[in-house]
Amino acid sequence: MDFEGAVVAFGTEAVLRYRTVARPRHDNEIPESFLRNFVALRLHEQLGKHVHVERLYTAMALDLGIPLTPDLVNVLGGFRADVAVYEGEKPVAVIALKIFDAASPLPSLGAEIDKGQILARLARLRVFVGLMICPIIVSLEARIERLHDAFGGNMYVGERQQSGDRTWQWCFACASLGDREGARSY
Repeated sequence: MDFEGAVVAFGTEAVLRYRTVARPRHDNEIPESFLRNFVALRLHEQLGKHVHVERLYTAMALDLGIPLTPDLVNVLGGFRADVAVYEGEKPVAVIALKIFDAASPLPSLGAEIDKGQILARLARLRVFVGLMICPIIVSLEARIERLHDAFGGNMYVGERQQSGDRTWQWCFACASLGDREGARSY
């Protein structure tokens, strides 16, 4: 299973599992903390890698052998990666996991992705975004299309899922930010 496919499969599984565990009114009410922990656990089980939840970017910089200068500490601050996948003692991938159910045309990925991309420029580190995509204002397909355009086509989209109340559909997707070299080696 490729890495993007694994994130999509486990993100989808997390949403469906939370539906069983909590019986929320709407599927998109899954807390991102549940999503992060579930995906991290399943990645560890499936890939056999060490996985950290909410890992500080400064800690990952040290793990990558990057010296913490005052400027780098200032840039990375107290930001954390939602999920960090390790091979041995070094992080090889960071994943931001989001519920894209806002009315905005694109998800707000925030500073945590920027911090991951900064580290990726300094060392070999892959940056991924996993998204639960929900139709708000525009159709699910239109939202997927916008995300494909925003991520340059580097996005794996999972199967459409019926909401618990069977009135709408959602899906999970994973995008690789940056080039694709080494993306499938996890």
